[in-house]
Amino acid sequence: MTARKAGIRLQLDGGGDLADKINPRFVSLSLTEKREAEADELELTLQNTDGLLALPEPGAVLLLALGWEAGEGLPTGLVDKGRFTVDEVEASGPPDMVRIRARSADMTGSLRQRRTVSYVDMTLGQILDLVAQRHGREARVDPALRGQATGPIEQEGKSDLAFVADLGRRFDAIATWKDGKLLFLPIGQSATAGGTPLDQFQLRREDGWTWRWAQADRDDYDGASAQWQDMDAGQRKTVKIGGDNRLKLKRVYATEGEARQAAQAALSRAKRKPYSFSYDLAIANPALQVDGRIALAGWNDKIDGASWLLESIRTDMDANGLRQSIEMESV
Repeated sequence: MTARKAGIRLQLDGGGDLADKINPRFVSLSLTEKREAEADELELTLQNTDGLLALPEPGAVLLLALGWEAGEGLPTGLVDKGRFTVDEVEASGPPDMVRIRARSADMTGSLRQRRTVSYVDMTLGQILDLVAQRHGREARVDPALRGQATGPIEQEGKSDLAFVADLGRRFDAIATWKDGKLLFLPIGQSATAGGTPLDQFQLRREDGWTWRWAQADRDDYDGASAQWQDMDAGQRKTVKIGGDNRLKLKRVYATEGEARQAAQAALSRAKRKPYSFSYDLAIANPALQVDGRIALAGWNDKIDGASWLLESIRTDMDANGLRQSIEMESV
């Protein structure tokens, strides 16, 4: 039997592979990927007992790939996890350790800067293009969302990170900065920005350890309503969609179109998550991606019969190899 061997490839600012320098010092790595987070998070811990480790400066860019190099029955090969910008470096001891924290969005740059901007007569794609260009990025927007009309939108004293996250909630979309790009994709599409379907994976009961299934305690909404301010009439009006058991949004929107879009997104979110499932995998599969589809087998009819969507993935690597903890929702 071939022994399991986990591997990592790490490059600094597009330079050569640092694995030979990292491996003798490697203690642990943690990578957190979330569907609706602003950015993926990477934490790398290295030993520095000789004091010779050169510390990266905040703003440095790391390129990460990880996976299994060998092992029977394992998906071998390193999986590209994209670019991460260092935003915090910490040294401690004894024993002397260095912790490097990085994110898939540059938190050391202007993404956190608050700004006030008006967007008028622009589609959703045009707005996202403009925001991405401010930071030298490319916006990858799903074609079904790119041409969406938005009506006048005000970015009032919000950072571009917060503004894009707000747009994601409004359009029920994945809105995240990853691998040097701004991604904006419909939740549950299970495809890349270019339309390539994500692979579906099956996980069995014997593939992991601790698991938890839960049924959400929520009202069974079949509709939603949102208010908007009709400036011409000088009064508030209400948009109603779906059935009579409506989820009522608290915010008052500027236009009827904005209120309708927000109500539709809220209803889409309310229809998801009747069940949730968390699972600690015994052996990680780095090819798993957030918003990917998972089929479960080996539990019961309710769990096995549901269609599951990946919300978050935490991958940990240390001397014992690769492990993963995943969170899913039923759709």
